[in-house]
Amino acid sequence: MNIPAFARAFAVLSACSLVGCGNTGAPARDYGPLLEKLSLEVILPEHQAFASRADELASSLQALVDSPDADTLANAQLAWRAARKAYRMLDALHFGPGYTLHISERIDVAPAEPEGIEALIAGQGSITDSTVSKAGGHEKGFLGLEYLLFADLAKDPSSVAPALAEDELAERRRALALAMAHEIAKSAHQLDDAWQPGAGGFVEQVETAGQGSSEYRTQRAAVDALVGGVAYALEMIVGVQLAAPLGRKSEGGPDPLLDPTRRSDNAVADMQATLAGIEAMYDGDGFSAAIRSKSAKLDQAVLSNLSDVDAALSGIPTPFSAAVVNETELVQTAYDVASGLKKTWNTDVSSALGATLKPSDNDGD
Repeated sequence: MNIPAFARAFAVLSACSLVGCGNTGAPARDYGPLLEKLSLEVILPEHQAFASRADELASSLQALVDSPDADTLANAQLAWRAARKAYRMLDALHFGPGYTLHISERIDVAPAEPEGIEALIAGQGSITDSTVSKAGGHEKGFLGLEYLLFADLAKDPSSVAPALAEDELAERRRALALAMAHEIAKSAHQLDDAWQPGAGGFVEQVETAGQGSSEYRTQRAAVDALVGGVAYALEMIVGVQLAAPLGRKSEGGPDPLLDPTRRSDNAVADMQATLAGIEAMYDGDGFSAAIRSKSAKLDQAVLSNLSDVDAALSGIPTPFSAAVVNETELVQTAYDVASGLKKTWNTDVSSALGATLKPSDNDGD
């Protein structure tokens, strides 16, 4: 059948409106398998893992309330680290519900404000979950809970965690810690529920991009969101977790006080978890496969850069707050290597995928 030229052109434009064509004249790439794989094998499992770790955190705090001693405190600290790792892995998924629900504004506001937390403890009436839900972001969440569960050993090597302080307010501190854990768990489940398939779960918006999704008219739009999520995670490592304590955002030198997890010394673990979330999106049949089909050289460069960042972070001695001052060169090396990966992602990778980054995706240092 002889199809008129205008009809052929219309067919191509229609396909592009669904899948998303580049401007090279090449056939549109079908990103459906990539979107489905990342949705089912990365996005959903990681949100489920955060909800599970958050439940375990709440259970460990209940045990601390019921039987406050060194063992239950140590278990609560381990549960805090596990839940925080699961949460930080979601940095690479900062789009959709991860952005619109404003979960981070509820459970991860830095820095914690000890005076505000102690004011809640010294207040009138019973401490309940409502006490925490009404509190400001600096007075709760992961960092508020860190203040209660970890001693400030850098300031006083003989100090104990406030949750085990032997004074008349110790029981109220533990009650507040439990309420903080409850809010983290509630937020984790809210985020997980928002992604789950069925009843309009957001994962369906990603999987059906370009084929009925009300959020993403084209597959390219969904790819933009996923690429932007990784860009956000890289900015968290480079522009927030490394640049700030190194003093790159001010005229001063390195400042250990700009490490928000000084009490737990969790800064490197935070960055490694964020990097693990990025690697989960990239490795194997994830973005790596899509990039490899475009440029095997670029794919290898990204894989090598990911490995280099991991090695550089592992090379930072503990505690991180001291390393910023005493081993600045090692922290600076991690910054430089991570900056290189960030630049490659925001330019070469996004270009190879035909993605458009929003300004907010890669703002920063």
